[in-house]
Amino acid sequence: MARVSVIIPSFNSASFIKETLLNVACSITADDEIIVVDDHSTDSSLSITKDVIDSLSIEAKIEINPAKGACSARNHGLNISNGEWIQWLDADDLVDPKKMVKTLDYLRENPTHLIACPWHPFHDNIEHGRLPDDVDWNTIPYNSTPAEWLARDTFMGLHCYAGHRSLFEKAGPWDESLTINQDGEYFARVIAQSEGVHFTRETEVHYRRASSGSVSRFTPEKADSLYRSTESMAATAMKVESSKRMQQMVSNRWQHFIYTVYPSRPDLIEEAETKLQNLPKPTISNPNAVSPLSRWVSDTFGWKALTQARLLRAKFSKA
Repeated sequence: MARVSVIIPSFNSASFIKETLLNVACSITADDEIIVVDDHSTDSSLSITKDVIDSLSIEAKIEINPAKGACSARNHGLNISNGEWIQWLDADDLVDPKKMVKTLDYLRENPTHLIACPWHPFHDNIEHGRLPDDVDWNTIPYNSTPAEWLARDTFMGLHCYAGHRSLFEKAGPWDESLTINQDGEYFARVIAQSEGVHFTRETEVHYRRASSGSVSRFTPEKADSLYRSTESMAATAMKVESSKRMQQMVSNRWQHFIYTVYPSRPDLIEEAETKLQNLPKPTISNPNAVSPLSRWVSDTFGWKALTQARLLRAKFSKA
């Protein structure tokens, strides 16, 4: 059995898959393995990946996804992997060379826990294209119970987490029907199977900031998927702990759904508002109000007016 399996789905990643694979190879040993699952790429990703794999002195392989989609690629990658420990990664992510060492130092002593680390957004390259952090990492405690971690609801991408493969197997497969917030839905289930999350600032990962055309961004066609992922996360969290703090987190999740989906799906918005009737009042503000001007518009005319203004601006910018 391999020590660590790094599982990477890849779709049309020709511009960055080589950098990612060489980066990962510097952070693992000959006892580890890299699993790349190509999701029917139409560019040169497959040939580039094969060339890089052939040049590596560590165990690495690439397979074509038997189905279609990133979630099914991850499920297939886990099924064919041999590692005792699992590190998830996307084809454009980069990791600190010390990540695997620091991760295993802790996990060997605490195999029923997950370990997480900070992520830092960047454009193009991590030396000159680093962006401001979205999270104050100093506010996150080193150790959290599953309930504490879920109630805090700090966004962490899949690349931040690592753990024993048994936790991921117990959580069940990635939901292949989801097209948005797959990470949040999946890791809520994994966290619920763990005995806690250890957060370390001794290592980090780097997240390539998505372009405007990224499949991870919301579009009206993804509203149903976002509703189902939110519903699943809420149910998982409440099973872990049916408390006031967890109800507040769930309330904020549903309000975030409303902020995101408005005005495209009034039917789903109405369902979410019905759920909010039995929950504490949401405490989150409109996530689209990030600039001073947008905050002024939201505060003065309401968050719906800000959303409509953003939609109009997007419409005219495309004209």
